Amino acid sequence: MAGGSWPASRFSFAKWLTPKTARSEPALGGDHTRLLIEELRADLAARDAALEEARREASEALATRREFLAAMNHELRTPLNAILGFGQLLDMSALDQDQRDSLRQVLKGGRHLLTLVNELLEISQLDAGSLDLSPEPVGVAELLAETRDLVQPLAAERGITLDMPGGGVSGTWIQADRHRLKQVMLNLLSNAIKFNHPRGRVAVRVSTPEDTRVRIAVSDTGPGLSPEQVARLFAPFERLDATNDGIEGTGLGLTLCRGLIHRMGGAIGVESTRGQGATFWVELASTAEVAAPTGMDAQPDSVRWSTNSLAPGLVLHIEDNSSNLRLIERLLARRPGVHVMAAMQGRLGLELAREHQPALIVLDLNLPDTHGLDVLRRLAADARTAGIPVVVVTADATPGQTRRAHALGARAVLAKPLDVAPFLTIVDGLLARNEETSCPRA
Repeated sequence: MAGGSWPASRFSFAKWLTPKTARSEPALGGDHTRLLIEELRADLAARDAALEEARREASEALATRREFLAAMNHELRTPLNAILGFGQLLDMSALDQDQRDSLRQVLKGGRHLLTLVNELLEISQLDAGSLDLSPEPVGVAELLAETRDLVQPLAAERGITLDMPGGGVSGTWIQADRHRLKQVMLNLLSNAIKFNHPRGRVAVRVSTPEDTRVRIAVSDTGPGLSPEQVARLFAPFERLDATNDGIEGTGLGLTLCRGLIHRMGGAIGVESTRGQGATFWVELASTAEVAAPTGMDAQPDSVRWSTNSLAPGLVLHIEDNSSNLRLIERLLARRPGVHVMAAMQGRLGLELAREHQPALIVLDLNLPDTHGLDVLRRLAADARTAGIPVVVVTADATPGQTRRAHALGARAVLAKPLDVAPFLTIVDGLLARNEETSCPRA
């Protein structure tokens, strides 16, 4: 019903609320009372049916939106995988200086576009309620140490001093999604470094404004913000004066940070005076539980393997996109003794794996005939293929999908567009270990 208003009816609650002495109409008879009760029940049934229909339509709209986001994620990342993948492949070749400078501009533009795609999709997923979050106890000291190490090169390049809290926060824990909170802190620290004066300072402070809340504040010694700029700061694509200063960015970072913090039940804000720097802060619920870190950034053992020698072997690549197939084939062609066999469908890949017993399988998740997780499940369930290491390379490398792939036996999960150097390190390590631990085949 429009506006959710109560359906019109001859039944009036007002006359039942009117004092008996003020009623002018005669007492209702039994038949009339039953008629009014039936009419009220019919009104209630109609209202329930309308609400159920509205819920169904909302559920279908949400499912359609999620499917659209998943499709867009795949369709945007696939061409970017070719651009950045083949660009990195060219960067490993012998080029003159002009060619290398041009190629680096291509890679720079591709990575900027990838950042934009990532942030747009994550904001859309937040709006649709489809972004997976995994709240857990997060140690503030460890979080700040990790983010400091990541932004230290940028700070050193710009002559910025980082002032981070010491051991005083070692016992402070907050409830948050580790991966997403790290993403927020990296954004705030990077902004504090970029939007700062040369040889400036960035200070991080941790406080407990309430017993149940922890605040992490990031302050800079930059030019500060006017009240008008503060009011526009969290709007999408709002970069204030950054474009005039030559500072790169998409204008979506703070919008995404706000959405992520709110989804984790926290708050985010900024305090600034023009000419006196700015302080960005986030507040999240504290927790007394001290747990061993199990962050989403933890990598399986295979990621840490590296070797200079490479055992010869057969690599089965299960992927339906021809440009991605060519990219992996050309990358591994640089490895002597490595041969690539391609399958553009999951079922064909399973048959080839059983028949040829490859030393390694590189697997996409978005396949035309079956999902890659089902391929992983079948590989693990078959004694002929259970011992073959699998590296997943997918556009859907969300924390949830990554956990599921690891649970089904994947040795590593890498996101498209592919970062070539880590991929080759993982492949080298897996093939070398496979050669060391397996017996020669007859």
